[in-house]
Amino acid sequence: MKRILRMKRLAALSTLLATAIAGTLVSANPAYARSQPECESYVVVSNQAGYQAAAPIGQYGVLPCSLLWGDGGPGTLALQWALNDCYLAPAGKTLLQEDASFGQLTYNALKFAQSKAGITSDGQFGPTSRAYLKFPSIAGGTSTCARLGRPTP
Repeated sequence: MKRILRMKRLAALSTLLATAIAGTLVSANPAYARSQPECESYVVVSNQAGYQAAAPIGQYGVLPCSLLWGDGGPGTLALQWALNDCYLAPAGKTLLQEDASFGQLTYNALKFAQSKAGITSDGQFGPTSRAYLKFPSIAGGTSTCARLGRPTP
């Protein structure tokens, strides 16, 4: 009798665990679905005012591209440079470790920068963030932070 009861409890626990796992997989946040390829690198680009900035770019120069929590590499590093130099340092906030890893701190910093830029603060870097966020820029020997604007075709 005890063995049957133990087996029923084990079966119930297994069913509960399977349901929890399935529910987690099914209810994954669709906001983190990637609609553009990952920004795997960066390139120095010029904006309309002639400022040059290192901006994230997709493999083989593909635009638009995106960066999401869990991404990593040179594209994420360029984003971290921008967040540190153009948003966190001027606000007197703790700077990100420039480790090319998109985790909680990069996510929080990106949301802060997006709110400062007046765009949707979702913690995801995509075409709108690329156009409206400021990046460390140089023109004529002067360093500043400048928006890239929409990419030219």
